Amino acid sequence: MPDCRVVSVFGVVPDNRGNDWDHLAEEYNDKLFAGWLQLLFQQSPALPSRLATQHRCGTARIADVSQFTKGAYNICCIVTFDDEFRALVRFPILGRSRFRTEKSRNEAPVMKLLSQNTALPVPGILGMGRWGCGPYLVITFIEGTLFLNPNVSDSDIQSAYRVMAQVILVLSKPIFSSIGALEEGSQMWKVAQRPLTLNMNELVRVGNLPPGIFAEGTFSTAGEYFEELARQQLSHLQYQRNDAKYIARCLSRKIAREYKKQQLGPFHLYCEDSRPSNVLFAGQDFSLTGVIYWKFTYVAPAEFTYTAPWWLLIESPEAWESDLHVFLARYTPRLHLFLNALRSCEDEMIRKGALKEYQRLSERMSESLNNGLFGSALLLGKATYRLSLLPQELDGLKMFVSSKMQQPRENHLGEHMSMGKLIDLYC
Repeated sequence: MPDCRVVSVFGVVPDNRGNDWDHLAEEYNDKLFAGWLQLLFQQSPALPSRLATQHRCGTARIADVSQFTKGAYNICCIVTFDDEFRALVRFPILGRSRFRTEKSRNEAPVMKLLSQNTALPVPGILGMGRWGCGPYLVITFIEGTLFLNPNVSDSDIQSAYRVMAQVILVLSKPIFSSIGALEEGSQMWKVAQRPLTLNMNELVRVGNLPPGIFAEGTFSTAGEYFEELARQQLSHLQYQRNDAKYIARCLSRKIAREYKKQQLGPFHLYCEDSRPSNVLFAGQDFSLTGVIYWKFTYVAPAEFTYTAPWWLLIESPEAWESDLHVFLARYTPRLHLFLNALRSCEDEMIRKGALKEYQRLSERMSESLNNGLFGSALLLGKATYRLSLLPQELDGLKMFVSSKMQQPRENHLGEHMSMGKLIDLYC
């Protein structure tokens, strides 16, 4: 049996530079990860070989099992058969992904819907299930190169932006009447579960929120959902022992309360992690070969779709400058490049009959930087967004500071569930 070792086990982790997360929570989850990883290694390469063979079916034999490669939330290996077919076996990481079963369950119908109803090259789902220490997913392997280098020419950026514009336009076309996770029904696709977000994962993983604190069920209006996002961020104040930005949370609540609560859909499919570094390219013309990561994809308020993309600088918002003018000096030229690519894609799709004039996104995205939509959507969706102090939110600050100063001195991480329950519920 081929060797199956890990590559860069302690490599890519979520970028939390914009916030001082709870170091005890991080240490706790690192221990979970280390113990889980040891169990995975003990059963490999036999485990990924067995799972790939089980879900691929047929008579082909295993020719090779690659080393493990680790991303922010998953660890994967490629299983190659003797007929040259390749499958990717993916294991969500305990201690990194805190809602592993829910995350995997939500990704599968998104990939299935897109593969059946669009021309986007997405992995085919061979099978999914559970092994002794959590869920797994077996998908077809797609060849390509990830776009990871932010320091490339404008022409290369333009090529990558054009591919991303195609992906965004395709995602924006299906419409739904409620907000939440996608599910395949007997005759149609429906929204039947709560939306699972990156922010929810990080608030539990390194913000010390109890996993059961989030609302269950779907949302019928954008206002209801924005209220829930603001409530999540205010809960962060209570449970994280150290720095959690008080003013940012109060402002998110203010934005949510002022929103038109009765405004109904339609709502669009939205992938929080849709960016060039999660898309596979080939050749010097950056042709699209695969869109491979669909974690934290759900039906979301239209405002998220209509907002200028946060990833245009090929870096996370936590790495942005705190000075708005400095940030805009870098971001605005990239936005113009992207909008040119988006308009070109819109024109082409309209000529081919694949898009209606009213489905254009370019003008809405162009306006979002000036009408406040860009900042509002970013603030409600990310707990680490940087904000200046607002005087009208200072009333409760004194009591808040007193409690926050006491928590680090206690040097104790509140445990919200036993190890057995954690493994049982969030494997």
